[in-house]
Amino acid sequence: MKPIRILSPALDLQGEVDNYLSLTFCRSYHLPGKFQLVTNRKVQNTDKLNINSLIMLGADTFKTGIIRHKEIKTNEHGEEILTVKGFTLGAITKQRITIPPADNAQDIIEANAETVMKHYVQRNCKDISEMEFPMLIIGDDQQRGEIIKWQSRYKNLGEELEQISSLTGLGWHIYPDFEQKKWIFDICSGRDFSVNQNTHPPVIFSPEFENISSQEFTDSLIGFANYVVVAGQGEGVGRDIVMLGSDDAGLDKHVIFVDARDIKNSADLSERGKVKLAEHQRIISLQSEILTQGPFEYEKDWDVGDIVTVQNKDWNLTLDTRIMEVEEIYEAGGFKLNVTFGSSLPTLAQKLKSALGEIKIESTR
Repeated sequence: MKPIRILSPALDLQGEVDNYLSLTFCRSYHLPGKFQLVTNRKVQNTDKLNINSLIMLGADTFKTGIIRHKEIKTNEHGEEILTVKGFTLGAITKQRITIPPADNAQDIIEANAETVMKHYVQRNCKDISEMEFPMLIIGDDQQRGEIIKWQSRYKNLGEELEQISSLTGLGWHIYPDFEQKKWIFDICSGRDFSVNQNTHPPVIFSPEFENISSQEFTDSLIGFANYVVVAGQGEGVGRDIVMLGSDDAGLDKHVIFVDARDIKNSADLSERGKVKLAEHQRIISLQSEILTQGPFEYEKDWDVGDIVTVQNKDWNLTLDTRIMEVEEIYEAGGFKLNVTFGSSLPTLAQKLKSALGEIKIESTR
């Protein structure tokens, strides 16, 4: 199994653990990943696995996480088992909210998606002195992604980044830079390895290629919407209303209402509608256990965020889809990869949060 390096938040090496029971490390494209490490408490250097300590898998800076949970239990054999859990470094953005400038009700920016994301991180993690992360710096802005107009007011920063990322197809992460002794926030952009492009050799996951051992497919319209009615400021017949979305009719039209009284400029209502429709997309998800000895090598031929082709001819299924998550599992019995292609299924907590958010907007008017 790969050694696990233990680091201080200042990126000083504290020790290594290379004799553990299991490590599960999940990397995500639109939001922070997570990990769980299980080991015997008597193993050397486990005393350094403490809250806010960092772990790094081998020398891979993109597989670095911060410990947020620690527990010790005695098993039936009298062994003391230590479990630590946490998230990749991007999770620190969930510790901040978007604070608008003093003379503005909203923090509004119109620019490339990368510029927009870096603006909110710069302001809410660097520029406001009470909110600063001293160890964090922002990567150079390459102005990637489509032009969007975004406005935010006292929203969770990490959730805003996730929304922008999902809407525009750009990923983001925070990783350590040992030369500068800093944490770097930056944007990443997946490559296209699908069969419908001509730039790269295609990557196909299929039982026929013997690189998948199991699959689970979901196609769901629960929570789906393709048409939105956005209501801005005003009252009664004088209220600003914008309607947009699909031309589908009858059974194929799914309409939602969005209260957007917080938007002063009626020209911006369409943008709010597009964002809300992006939150209510059709869920097409394929979870697969990938055979590590297949024809395509992980992190060389494909990686998190890349677009690939997934096939199962018995299911009449062919998808050109993005790799949303990769879960790496290290155990004494070997190494496994679980991959999520396409949309991740929303959890009950996510559904409740979305519903309560809409209720809160209406109730505060």
